[in-house]
Amino acid sequence: MRLTFLTLMGFAKKANKIVYGMSNCQNAVRKDKAKLVIITADAGKNRKKIIRECQSLNIPFLEYGNKDLFLRSIGNPACYWAVLSQGIAVELMREFEKEKVRDKPKWGD
Repeated sequence: MRLTFLTLMGFAKKANKIVYGMSNCQNAVRKDKAKLVIITADAGKNRKKIIRECQSLNIPFLEYGNKDLFLRSIGNPACYWAVLSQGIAVELMREFEKEKVRDKPKWGD
């Protein structure tokens, strides 16, 4: 069975290895608990603030989907997500790269 990015996010949420919302993500980043930060494409003006914090503390971050996608698949329309487990963060980054390659347009398309 192939696990997709959103399936892994759902598992992380069930296992309480993820926090969501701007303030919760900032707290996780500042306390060095966040292993990966996920920001939706439709996140607001606070995006730059959390990206700067991630960069200064060397915490990886990525942009994925929008809050409607997360609402439909995980049941929460948050724009900011922080993964607290290193193992889950690694798998999410791996799946993100796979999806990025899979969705890349091919010559002649």
